Amino acid sequence: MSRLGQFVVEYRYRVDPLAQAKLWPLLAVMRDYTEHLGLASFEVWRQDDDPWTVVEWHGYDSWSQYQRIGQQPTHPDIEPVYRDLGDLIEGGMAAVVSRSWTPQRLPESD
Repeated sequence: MSRLGQFVVEYRYRVDPLAQAKLWPLLAVMRDYTEHLGLASFEVWRQDDDPWTVVEWHGYDSWSQYQRIGQQPTHPDIEPVYRDLGDLIEGGMAAVVSRSWTPQRLPESD
């Protein structure tokens, strides 16, 4: 199994570098929340050549785990975090681009 999980969802968005000091504590809360939900991994990256671009990778043990977690209601304590994130993200939450990925196993080399 990949260290990220067997199903990964990528979220890509832009945040003004001057506002990123507010972003990191919010994402730390999200990391703790995703750990509570049982995600396999939660990683955050910032693009080197474009410091406005932030990428989150949420790793799941399976596609079905992703589906189950997605059907759970959002905990009320997290709703203000989503709202604050939406205020920081250029274009709000509607501007977040998401993609899903599954790992590709490579054959053993000789």
